[in-house]
Amino acid sequence: MSRTLLFCAWGFLAVLFLGITIWLLIAGDSITAEMKKNQPSAEVRFVNAPAQDQSGTKATDRPVIQKDELEKSDPGRRIEKPDAPTSEQANLSPNAKPLMRTEVKKSTLQLHPHPDPQLVEKASIGPLPIIGKDGRQAWQVYARPFSKLDKRPRIAVVFTDLGVSANATESVIQNLPGSISLAFAPFARRLKEWIKISRAAGHEVLVGLPMEPIDYPVNDPGPYTLLTSLPEDQNKQRIHWVLSRLTGYVGVSTFMASKFTVKPDKLRPVILELKSRGLMLLDVRENPLSSAMGIARKVQMPAIARDLYLDGVATRESIRARLAQAEKIAKSRGHAVAVARPYPVSVTEIARWAKDVRNRGVTLAPVSALVKLAQQ
Repeated sequence: MSRTLLFCAWGFLAVLFLGITIWLLIAGDSITAEMKKNQPSAEVRFVNAPAQDQSGTKATDRPVIQKDELEKSDPGRRIEKPDAPTSEQANLSPNAKPLMRTEVKKSTLQLHPHPDPQLVEKASIGPLPIIGKDGRQAWQVYARPFSKLDKRPRIAVVFTDLGVSANATESVIQNLPGSISLAFAPFARRLKEWIKISRAAGHEVLVGLPMEPIDYPVNDPGPYTLLTSLPEDQNKQRIHWVLSRLTGYVGVSTFMASKFTVKPDKLRPVILELKSRGLMLLDVRENPLSSAMGIARKVQMPAIARDLYLDGVATRESIRARLAQAEKIAKSRGHAVAVARPYPVSVTEIARWAKDVRNRGVTLAPVSALVKLAQQ
């Protein structure tokens, strides 16, 4: 009896398997088509580089930053580790190509020479900023001078992510007034040269401090990113690496910090470390819930936060509308902080706006001047 049941069971399974096989052969094409229909896919389009006229508002107006021999890649918001060891970045061969293709723009307003030996700690990792014995701090000493007598509402425009693209960085330095502040990626190649050129053109500079974003590690800012999973001493070592990459900067700006800045227990030691070294903080506010400004106020650290992005939509009309919004904010409360990236359309529109800014009832000021205003 049991053998008969076993035989029947095997027979049923064989018939079932045969039926499924036949059905798949018949319906297979339609199933595959349905899977492809529902599966998300990336569309890759090749477009020509846009012409100099960036007056349109279509999606194709989004600027393209072309690569050149001075850069390995243009990864956007993701920054890669430099090819050469950092200790070799400043010691280029005599045959190295000039960083700038055109003559370096010189400012009539001279910034304080850097590095100031009284504001530098000679650490094994490299030069680190310190507060001078006389109390002088880097965020004040290296700042672009700004007249206290100018009582007009102040607008600070800060260009971020600089140094990754040589073309884009050169365009920013050559075409924008020195009162615009520049924030450089710490992994940028030939970073010390960029800082020297920027300050000679009258721009005060900051360095981007990479911090953990919400979607880390899918979106990875780089090998020295501050992480919420690391203990305080390891994050401190990473801070020191970033700070040792250059001199002459007024402070740091947050970079891709959407997760790290909403963790007060992790962020507070970072802010205290920066304060102890005489630096200011620009919170780019990648996350609107950032706790950076609240902590900075409690520990009395010089800091300020972004009010708006100018080129979240990188078209002429959108940037002009955002600049008008920045003017309204400044007139209502005395100051506004706007952040932009080195897109060609951003450079063009902000340069155009800056030429006429004094006729708009506001003044363009370095970001450090807004921090000083907040402390008065």
